Amino acid sequence: MTSIALDADSKTRHVGKTKDYLITEVTAFEAVNGLRSVSVGDDIAGIRVGAIRCSFHWRDASYGGEQYMWRGRWACLAGRSREEVETAVAEDGTKRFDYIRVAPIQLQAE
Repeated sequence: MTSIALDADSKTRHVGKTKDYLITEVTAFEAVNGLRSVSVGDDIAGIRVGAIRCSFHWRDASYGGEQYMWRGRWACLAGRSREEVETAVAEDGTKRFDYIRVAPIQLQAE
């Protein structure tokens, strides 16, 4: 995937690498506004996009009162490289790298 077009209800967030502060771990989330698309080569919130990976949601899901999966729609991660995008989130939920998350979107076959 080299480019995605955002839908009217898409939300774009910069997700920061999890930081370990001896007693607790913190991951920063920051809204990114004004985007209509995300493409390889774009600079977004300090990240030069080198790869985009999308996943399909088969069901709705929420956490902490905020929806993060939309049934029948897609979510995409954009990061500096393919390796960073594929390993951005550890099994325990720790964020290994900064990335851009876009959801929900409707991908069209070309």
